[in-house]
Amino acid sequence: MNDDGNGRNHAEWNVLVTAQEGAARDLKRFIRRLGTFRWSGFRNVLLGQVIDPDAFLRALAADIERKPFAQAWLGKVLPIVTTFPVRTEHFLADAESHLTPMVEELKGKSFHVRVERRGHKGALRTHELEQQIGEYLWQQLENQHAEPAVAFKDPDLVIAVEIAGTTAGIALVRRTLREEFPFVKID
Repeated sequence: MNDDGNGRNHAEWNVLVTAQEGAARDLKRFIRRLGTFRWSGFRNVLLGQVIDPDAFLRALAADIERKPFAQAWLGKVLPIVTTFPVRTEHFLADAESHLTPMVEELKGKSFHVRVERRGHKGALRTHELEQQIGEYLWQQLENQHAEPAVAFKDPDLVIAVEIAGTTAGIALVRRTLREEFPFVKID
């Protein structure tokens, strides 16, 4: 756990896993050998710490191939690049500071932003955050003389911001990742 600057701790995680309704306990048992998973405090949402997110995805795919019935338990899986504490009054600035190092990855690629908010109803507005983060990334790319390209249908990359109560995580989800692992989903 890391201190968020306000004396509160936030737990880091590098995988977000959602379960289908009624399948959360079965799913948690199914994936427990692949990492350390905890309940997020939100229905059907697990936060995990794995040694290597790519290896985790491959192992999960192999386990599902051996036991295809488990696929019915799984909602989505997102490998998380970075996490940060949610401070609603500073959320956009905090997100931008964590996204800045990722701008290079967007050069020459189509992208869009998705925000999934769990908690903070009324304090954080999903659609507004998607627009503001998208505008920030667009401006950063233009500042670096790169030509931004937004695409909502099959983009090269999706920037997924997952808010789970006191912590947010950012995933860079490449098309190749979505194609290789059907359980890596955004929308």
